[in-house]
Amino acid sequence: MIPAKKSIFWEKGFNLFVTRLVKHYFNNIYIQGSPPISTQRTLFLPNHSTWWDPVIIFLLNRHVLQADSYAMMHESGLKDVPIFQKIGAFSVNKESRRDILASLQYAKERLEEGKSVWMFPQGDEHHLEQRPLAFQSGAAYLAKKVEEIQIVPVALYYTFQSSRKANVYVSLGNAIHPMDSSLNKSEWNAHLEVISTALLDNVKSNIIHHNTKDYYPLL
Repeated sequence: MIPAKKSIFWEKGFNLFVTRLVKHYFNNIYIQGSPPISTQRTLFLPNHSTWWDPVIIFLLNRHVLQADSYAMMHESGLKDVPIFQKIGAFSVNKESRRDILASLQYAKERLEEGKSVWMFPQGDEHHLEQRPLAFQSGAAYLAKKVEEIQIVPVALYYTFQSSRKANVYVSLGNAIHPMDSSLNKSEWNAHLEVISTALLDNVKSNIIHHNTKDYYPLL
């Protein structure tokens, strides 16, 4: 497991670089929903459909949430783009159960320190329209293991509209507090998938019906 090695210097430089990159390739990023009152001990769960997802998440976290965040990333991807380690990414190797447990323990420790963690609960990239989302069990594991954790689903939706460039729509769901729940890990996994699916489908419906007045531009 490759741990994160966060650097304020690298975060500032990466922000300048990806802001210009996103402006080049996209019309804008539009946000719906309010950030949680506190981002301490917060597990953010976005859907995963494109290479751009970590970049969008970075900008969302830096400019809207402003949380001290870490993110779980495939080991191969982190080795290919090691700069992500400098902005809070740590690795997971899905081929090794020992490595998966080590990565989940690392995420648990960061959450217990009062940090926030981003995790793609689908594990891999899947087509934006694929249903079911097919969540893996990592998020449910943390829901049961971390006291006073809150979980925030995040929907990322990419679409072309009346412009040459695509738009990105992001919806922040309501915080979920598992502490008093009697659900087991399997039930939590299903519960989180249902909530995340509904959030993503709601964004899609808003776009189809031109009901986007509640979204505000990020850039």
